[in-house]
Amino acid sequence: MARSEIGCGSTVPGLCGLSRTRKRSAFVCSPSAVYSASSDGYAAHVRPNELTHEIIGAAIEVHRELGPGKTEAAYERALAHELTLRGLATRVQKPVPVVYKGVKLECGFRLDVLVSDTVVIEVKSVEGVLPVHRAQTLTYLKLGGWKLALLLNFNVAVLKEGIERMVLGFEEQGESSLGAPNRSRVAAGNANTAPSLHSAVDSGDAEAETLAREIIASAMEVHRELGPGLLPSAYDACLCHELHLRGMPFERKRALALSYKGVQLAELDEVDLLIGGRVVVSSNALTQVLPVHEARLLSQLRLGGWKLGLLLNFNTVALREGFRRVVMSRNAK
Repeated sequence: MARSEIGCGSTVPGLCGLSRTRKRSAFVCSPSAVYSASSDGYAAHVRPNELTHEIIGAAIEVHRELGPGKTEAAYERALAHELTLRGLATRVQKPVPVVYKGVKLECGFRLDVLVSDTVVIEVKSVEGVLPVHRAQTLTYLKLGGWKLALLLNFNVAVLKEGIERMVLGFEEQGESSLGAPNRSRVAAGNANTAPSLHSAVDSGDAEAETLAREIIASAMEVHRELGPGLLPSAYDACLCHELHLRGMPFERKRALALSYKGVQLAELDEVDLLIGGRVVVSSNALTQVLPVHEARLLSQLRLGGWKLGLLLNFNTVALREGFRRVVMSRNAK
């Protein structure tokens, strides 16, 4: 997740962000934040493959706690905290200068996380990883002289689907040197399993079940009036009006605090609709409902302590084909 790309303030007349490398300190901006269990900012030497295995385990733990659909900044903070708990030296938002023919160009590049001065981590929360995301990560490797990176997309139902390992001219125990990304091989014991979605079972909350039936009836009325193919905001506004006409209390854009292992995160999640204080509703107009959409709703239920959620997709010919019940498992944390 890049905070900024090019575009920076000039430090030399006529040049944008140019400064020649000198023996004096070259840092003109505040240093990047450092999370480390060691006093000198670096952890004991760990083999790169072992290090990536540990990082992937930490990322899986973060995804298990927060679920998909949160901001990249939230995942970055939680991952840095988890890596610190595991005793790994971690730097976040580390500046990456461009040095060209002895001239340092301050272009505003910052990598998300650097672990043990060895592995670069690029954090994403996107529908799909694009070539530009891989190019961005490879750029950091080349500019910083590192060899190994992990591109982690947390906006997936199961994190192993969002992990890409990128190697630049590096070999370890017969591993081939690569200049292109490859899917990381995650041990089965470390991979988080698919979320527990129980769409056909009762939530155990009688009041929530009664509300759900009325919500579905309201959504079907909206769909009858509008049909498919409109913007999600149109369906959301009309659904809220229909709920109001039926005398059902609701909250729109309910803020949901995020914390990770006792550490409060500055970022917030947001629930589309909370109805009657018991049922979370996600209103959409999707081409296709994917597991990640259900997983995000499930994570909101767990974080907020609710038992029942409804995923409504209005972009269908008949709404009965476009809604999903998401119920928290009785034994879920």
